[in-house]
Amino acid sequence: MKKECAVVQDLLPLYEEDLLQLETKQFIEEHLKSCQNCRQIAEQSQIPLPTEVNVSGVSNKMIRNITLKLATIQIFFVSIALILAIGTTIMKDNSGFILTYALLGAVTYLFYRSALVAILLAGIPNFIWNCLSYMTDWFGEFYAESFSEALLIALTSLVIHLLFTFIGIIIGFCILKAREEN
Repeated sequence: MKKECAVVQDLLPLYEEDLLQLETKQFIEEHLKSCQNCRQIAEQSQIPLPTEVNVSGVSNKMIRNITLKLATIQIFFVSIALILAIGTTIMKDNSGFILTYALLGAVTYLFYRSALVAILLAGIPNFIWNCLSYMTDWFGEFYAESFSEALLIALTSLVIHLLFTFIGIIIGFCILKAREEN
């Protein structure tokens, strides 16, 4: 194969889309007039592709495997969120939840590309755990005098945790924008 043939064949997709400069386009047209092999390749590349794709058993198996992996990752995220909820409630004097919930928000946003999913994954386990912790005596003592006081404590904790989750979401959003610009 001549060097010109390789160049022309590399440029054929751009030629067909009319994305080349006039001089390059003229070079390709002149080459196609004189080269039978490149002319055949150009004609074959203009054959339309089928609009429907047959899904085979291999494709279904691949989709099942991908679905299984995504479900596993989702269970992992929910588990981490629940562990963080338990850890930040049990260790009351520890302010480490600030970093962990910001990190959870960022990682969840980067994976799902959805602020709502990140907020739900951080908020629901936290709220459930706080309700169990403050509204029951599962752990040996009541933390609140009444149901409304316990609900207020759980909601306050939820808002604080979601604030740091939202900061993590903003960090994740900025990371995505920086990656898109590069």
